Amino acid sequence: MASVVTAPPLPSSRFFGEASRGPCSGNQFPLDADGDYHATGLSRGEDLFNKVDLAAFQEGLKTAADWAVPVAWHLSVTVNSTIKEPVKFGFAGSGGFLMITVPAEAAGAELEATGRVAAGASDASFQYRDGPQVLNGDVIFKNFCLRPRRCEEKEFCGQGWVAKPPKTVGNSRLECCEPITCKDAAEVDGCSGTAWEQKPNFEQLKGYTKDQCCRPRLCDAKVCGPGFKAKNATGLQGSTAEECCEPAFCHEIQCPSETQYTLLTHDADGKPRRGSTVSECCKEAKCADLDCSKSPNLAWRNKTSPSGLGSTFIECCEKNFCADFTCSPSSQWKSKAIPKLQGGSNEACCQPLMCQHHTCQDPKQMVPKLPDGSFSLALGSTDAECCELKSCKDYTCSDVTKWSKKPLMEDGSLRKGFDDETCCEEIFCENSIDCERADGSKWRSKSPEALVGLQGSTIQQCCDANFCADFTCSTDAQGTGHGTKWYKKADTNQHHYQGSTDAECCLPKYCESYETKLPPTKWKRKTVVGLLGSTDAECYDKRLCAEEVDCTSFGVGANVTDASLMGSTREECCF
Repeated sequence: MASVVTAPPLPSSRFFGEASRGPCSGNQFPLDADGDYHATGLSRGEDLFNKVDLAAFQEGLKTAADWAVPVAWHLSVTVNSTIKEPVKFGFAGSGGFLMITVPAEAAGAELEATGRVAAGASDASFQYRDGPQVLNGDVIFKNFCLRPRRCEEKEFCGQGWVAKPPKTVGNSRLECCEPITCKDAAEVDGCSGTAWEQKPNFEQLKGYTKDQCCRPRLCDAKVCGPGFKAKNATGLQGSTAEECCEPAFCHEIQCPSETQYTLLTHDADGKPRRGSTVSECCKEAKCADLDCSKSPNLAWRNKTSPSGLGSTFIECCEKNFCADFTCSPSSQWKSKAIPKLQGGSNEACCQPLMCQHHTCQDPKQMVPKLPDGSFSLALGSTDAECCELKSCKDYTCSDVTKWSKKPLMEDGSLRKGFDDETCCEEIFCENSIDCERADGSKWRSKSPEALVGLQGSTIQQCCDANFCADFTCSTDAQGTGHGTKWYKKADTNQHHYQGSTDAECCLPKYCESYETKLPPTKWKRKTVVGLLGSTDAECYDKRLCAEEVDCTSFGVGANVTDASLMGSTREECCF
């Protein structure tokens, strides 16, 4: 359970409805919103609040009428973190809700989340949810703001809806809005006019368009007078002659044959042609006027002496056959080999050779695809027709520690290429890493000469290791590996210690493990906890007669005047 530095819980009158800080209106955070809440050492799934605060937190939420599944709530909080990676906190329930991600080493980060409650007040628990198994630092929360999400904080009601009363709790249209009624919709206008009438229960009906609220009045031919007819349309709306009727015109009749006659629907001046007979409205179609060479796929050709009536290729033309056609070019088309097939074009007589079935011979080339990932319908069966240089977007740099991807776009189009030199930029050690700050004192920068042109971005690639074998522990004046306060760690065949400090390369000698051979009446152990040393001078203080013995109390004369005289007994100090 994390430690919490906070004042006692606020009086119940301040648990809800009062914001501890100005920007948080309607704060219902049950504890002290201004308190500091520490997450030091929490394990994943462990509560931020200690047992006492958690109980108070849950009891406080029980009095919040809006804390219920699945009501929308809003959480905001100020966070400071010493953790060197992002970590997640949030409430437990249905996989977590009101989740926030604390940035690495956050300093005064203002975080917020909106979501729906997934656990009742009795189970409400704000936990460390994701990150290291155990937090190796501290995350401090303060300025908690926990309140219901109010409808007025966001516009949910679009056309056809009106907002519910202020302070309504919600985070969706259904929660925050009421559908408008037909009688109140301006666009409906009470279904006025000649083309609409009100649907049953109009006064109570929900809707905001005439289609939703009104029934169309469909035209009836009975309203048309002499010389007019019902307009040739289905579903036509209206209830007047102007809306439903029209004069009789040629386009209303049918010629004896649709292929041998042309129906004249307009006069030369562009006006609709009036009439009701074949002679008035129909014109003969003659085969001599038809160009058979315009037939689809050149399936037909003109007769030597065309005659008779007609306007179709069957009536007026002779067939072309694929047996007489040569597919061209041969790299894009091949014959269907069906001699009796009718046609005179590649499309009719030949099979297309599609680039999507071609395999490029150059491994750096590819058959291009469309933006949606499908192949184009390009024709061809050669590299020249079908292949283009691959795009860098499909290439992965050979070593991400030495190369970084160049921008995918170049001069407004995808960068072409399929190798490091074309698609990637070199990463040089001298610009990518500070060896002295990368990992304590275990590494050092390479020489300027060694860094020239050296690629890399890791300490192993770019730095020289500091090995403990080259380090002398403090107080090891003779270089034997054993000082009075430290003794050197011993490398093995499999492991060589790395570093350049006592803490990294040496093991401590503690005074608590050292015992003096001098008389205890003249020496006493130093009391400093964790004191390093293995000598009398480092680990023991002198016992001086002048400080420890009052000879006059023994009745043996005056106290000693020699400030350097050592001892702590009558025999040693009084004469």
